Amino acid sequence: MEKTITDHLMFTLENLQENELKKFKLKLHEFPVKKGCNNIPLGTLEKADVVDLSQLLLSFYMEDYAVQVTADVLRAINCRDEAQRLLSLTG
Repeated sequence: MEKTITDHLMFTLENLQENELKKFKLKLHEFPVKKGCNNIPLGTLEKADVVDLSQLLLSFYMEDYAVQVTADVLRAINCRDEAQRLLSLTG
């Protein structure tokens, strides 16, 4: 069965260390998103595990933009390898 965007997001986020995931959530909350999109509230992000976080990304940003935001935030917190892997997996 072919992997979905959700699968790839979860795989990527699961590869982060605990402190990297914490940085990711904080940076995601304040990351400048495109017009018409809102940042995910920090209180919601703080409580989210990897599965919840993947679902939040998809519900706030839709598939293609969720991947782009995730990759951009990963680069911003110096997780460039994970960002590149996500972009490679999702085409």
